[in-house]
Amino acid sequence: MTTRTLKHLQLYDQLSEAIDFENAPALPLKPGVTTQIDIQGLNLDIQVEQYPPDYISYFRPGTILYNKFNDNYYNIGFGIDEAGIQVQKTDYKVLAKILGVVVRSTLQWVKQNKPDVLTLLPVGGTDREFSKKLSIYASILQKNQNLLDNLGYTWDYYKFRTGNGLYIAKKELFK
Repeated sequence: MTTRTLKHLQLYDQLSEAIDFENAPALPLKPGVTTQIDIQGLNLDIQVEQYPPDYISYFRPGTILYNKFNDNYYNIGFGIDEAGIQVQKTDYKVLAKILGVVVRSTLQWVKQNKPDVLTLLPVGGTDREFSKKLSIYASILQKNQNLLDNLGYTWDYYKFRTGNGLYIAKKELFK
């Protein structure tokens, strides 16, 4: 097990009660439509966007088999704010609960729509805020890797040409 995997599992164990992944609702997501919910006084917005083939350039050459993309590339964007102000000092446990909903919703959408690639790229906020959210998101994925395995997907951090992020992709894109 890698050091990164251990860190994700430790973070998940520390936040598992707050995440409550098994009971987190899967919100209905549709491309181009923003889904909103209030969780413990914080507003969560989630949106799925389909990207055109020219967005493949976000990936560095030689990492994913581009010729296997079938115009089936999406991005999940989400924002968390309180009274219109981006949350900077949100308690990790509250953030974990919200991200449990984001990941549950994302995995349900992947199961229903079977995209080739789904990315999570930095949008809004500071790099530090995004890194905090990405670490918790990744810890939830790591702990629930079996759900992705059953769907034929894998995930990893990725340094896109536009910045750090995360992807979920069909395993066949790496063969």
